[in-house]
Amino acid sequence: MIEDGNGPVRSATALLHAAYRVAARAVAGLFEVNPAGPGRWASVAWYAAIFLAGAVFWAYILNWGEIHFGLGDWAEGTGHRLAFLQNAVRSAQLPLHMPDGSALRNVTDRFMSTPDTVLSPQVLLLGVLDLGPFVLANTLLLYTAGFVGMLLLGRRLGLSAFAFGVAFVLFALNGHITDHIVVGHMHWVGYFLLPFFVHLVFDAVDGRAGWIWVLKLALVLFFMFLQGAYHLFVMSLVFLLLCSVSSRRLTRPALIAVAFAILLSLGRILPPGLEAGRFDSEFLSGFTTVGQMFSAFIELREPTPEEVIAQSLLSRLGWWEIDHFLGVLGLAFVIGYGLIYAWVSRDAEHRYRILGLPIFAMAFLSIGRIYRVVNALGIPLLSSQRVSTRFVVFSLIFLLVLAGRNLQAHLPRLTQGRLGRPLCLALFGLGFHDLWQHIKLWRVDRMPDLFRDLQVDLTGEFIANHPDPAYAAALALGWGIALLSLVALIWLSLRDSRLFGVGGEAPAGTSGIES
Repeated sequence: MIEDGNGPVRSATALLHAAYRVAARAVAGLFEVNPAGPGRWASVAWYAAIFLAGAVFWAYILNWGEIHFGLGDWAEGTGHRLAFLQNAVRSAQLPLHMPDGSALRNVTDRFMSTPDTVLSPQVLLLGVLDLGPFVLANTLLLYTAGFVGMLLLGRRLGLSAFAFGVAFVLFALNGHITDHIVVGHMHWVGYFLLPFFVHLVFDAVDGRAGWIWVLKLALVLFFMFLQGAYHLFVMSLVFLLLCSVSSRRLTRPALIAVAFAILLSLGRILPPGLEAGRFDSEFLSGFTTVGQMFSAFIELREPTPEEVIAQSLLSRLGWWEIDHFLGVLGLAFVIGYGLIYAWVSRDAEHRYRILGLPIFAMAFLSIGRIYRVVNALGIPLLSSQRVSTRFVVFSLIFLLVLAGRNLQAHLPRLTQGRLGRPLCLALFGLGFHDLWQHIKLWRVDRMPDLFRDLQVDLTGEFIANHPDPAYAAALALGWGIALLSLVALIWLSLRDSRLFGVGGEAPAGTSGIES
């Protein structure tokens, strides 16, 4: 018997070919909605890697919980408020009155009379965590909620792992959210609840806006408010009001949702009402020009006073209120697939076009001094918005999600040929690289380069509760109405839980808010 000396070579070659086929199926699975075999496991690994990478980046952004509370808004309010809450948790007292009003814009000592204070259940973690680690833990908790919300949207719209990854990374690590948090706007973590808001708006567009929908939407906005994300709460109401005029089918559900969102949050709204007119609500600015709005998505600026603190007569905003960095590739994705593809392609999800008006209007209101008209009218809640650059983030998030869906529709053509998928992955890597450059600049341990160190003392933020009948009455009335509203919504949901079809008309024999 003669041995074939090429046997080991052929075995190695066959093994390499088998490994290549498995790897090719795994990569292909990243671009498929329902992959099987190696593609399924590759997709699971992709989701896990995206989530963990984002969590690590947020830990890096927040310096692993080592935060200096003597800088920026950490010094002016956030640090003092957190120290006060920690004292309340550890002494088992209600956080009603601070020692003075220095951390509450020098308006009041009533802690709950400032709408952007944090009152979410996770403040109980302050009983066991120091302030810096709590900020990190709280951010990661809400980041996780945002990941779950985006997963729900991805499943709803039929996104592959790759399309989801593109949309999620731009959602979770853009300049808007990173800048706000690193300068001390810790309450801005409520931003990570916006995917649930988007999901429920899509439900309304699809004609599924019954009382359960109202209950869910009101609860999402209530929990957003509990994070201290008052401004995002109000902007969500603005978006719903715009939805109510964009389509007759959305008018009644949107207005009812606005009403119940306010009622459920009345415990957080009435106490600040006691100080009506005392808070500084003078309008500041939006983007100075349309050009500045576009540059906000692609321009990198180092956090130093000469680079980011406004020297213009047109605006007093620091760059952290302007920056929405996505990078050139990220902006191209949003415009290309969120706008252009949506209007020219048969593959686009056309039923969501009725959101075009609110999406455009939110961007429109972010320009110049357009929103100053609303600010000057004195309308409760709506007139409290002083910085209109923030409005565009709602346009951004809706377009990001729709762009992800349209990218998925285009992927079969993009990935044709041997170079299609590697090219897509390479572009994803380049876009991630651009976000990384922004993250390296805008992280909390770079803030000493931007702000003067105030050397604050947080040890004196003790509970200073005292008799305050008007404040107590506002709290009791607000939370009482909120509880009754919640009970009413639950009752209505149980009584009429049926949802309606895409056409927006109730089936025969049913009743509900759209009929």
